Amino acid sequence: MGLRGPAPKPTALKMLNGGAQNTLEPRPDRVAPEMPKHLDTEAQEQWKILSSMLLRIGVLTEADQMSLACLCQAWSTMVKAQTKLSETGMLLKTPSGYVQQSPLISIINNCSEVVTKLSREFGLTPAARTRITVNKELYAPQGITARSIIDIARRRSS
Repeated sequence: MGLRGPAPKPTALKMLNGGAQNTLEPRPDRVAPEMPKHLDTEAQEQWKILSSMLLRIGVLTEADQMSLACLCQAWSTMVKAQTKLSETGMLLKTPSGYVQQSPLISIINNCSEVVTKLSREFGLTPAARTRITVNKELYAPQGITARSIIDIARRRSS
């Protein structure tokens, strides 16, 4: 039986929101974990994309290697299964002549669930993002301020 109630929000997301924090919670270093060697090519590409993005928004730590690896590999498996399904079709005929749903559909559905659940953990789904307040200093490139963006918008509308 699972735990009751909603899953607790990670401290990194609480910090971005300015919410209360557990001061006794372990705080791993905010560095990208090493990419596992077992990831296939597609998963490695996702690792590079996601680790860069998650570091930039401040939610990735050295302790997140397994979760991020699972997310990337589930994504890769889902892509491969979807590609194969596009080639073979959604239905197949068994040796006895019955038509049945392709087993690839189950693989895609299972991987999709894993990707969604793990994406939520990192704040990567649209619903998870609505619960995050962004720290403007993390996103504003050097020299770009809210004032400069407003000034540019005013010049364009004139």
